[in-house]
Amino acid sequence: MKINGINQTKAINMYNDHKKSVEKNDVKPKGDSIEISSLGKSLSTYSTQGNYVNSKEKLEAIAQEISNGTYNRDSKLIAEKIMEKIQNRS
Repeated sequence: MKINGINQTKAINMYNDHKKSVEKNDVKPKGDSIEISSLGKSLSTYSTQGNYVNSKEKLEAIAQEISNGTYNRDSKLIAEKIMEKIQNRS
């Protein structure tokens, strides 16, 4: 009775075949994604004070003020709000 050992070429081929099957299973996901439902989109038009906010109208009004040269905001108030946001993050 003749018993042969494992052929070196056969062992390498088995290793390569296994490596290819592992690589096929190691498919990385494309990345994170997020989708906002229609209900969530509709909720974005309401403010925290319960008032209905139409962002489109608000932006158009600001754009009109800018184009007319009448857009002015209190710089101290803006600076105070910025500082509040910075302090709340810390």
